[in-house]
Amino acid sequence: MSTYDAVDPLIEKWVSALESKLFTEWAGEPARFFYIHGDPPFEVFMINISPPVGDLLQVFAYAVDTNDDTEEELKGDWSGSTSELDGMIQSAVITIDGWKSRIRKKPDPPSPW
Repeated sequence: MSTYDAVDPLIEKWVSALESKLFTEWAGEPARFFYIHGDPPFEVFMINISPPVGDLLQVFAYAVDTNDDTEEELKGDWSGSTSELDGMIQSAVITIDGWKSRIRKKPDPPSPW
């Protein structure tokens, strides 16, 4: 039994709604994370859900790559019980949507497409 069994259906619902792909392992250990595309051509964001410890877990949002090199500034985290996971993921998605519409520190590069 995976430590994520109780929360996997909810995580999978979000991944499907966001048209992403769920990654279930990192460095040989169970993990749950997925990527959200930002503005073309290069922006990518990630939501990572920590393994539940008892009834508690954390959700993290990160900028993986941005067009204006602000990855280090764009981070968020939420902690709560497994019953609050839906709201925590929703908050992470809303936060990432805000990052997507931020005022750029430098202009976006031209699209290669």
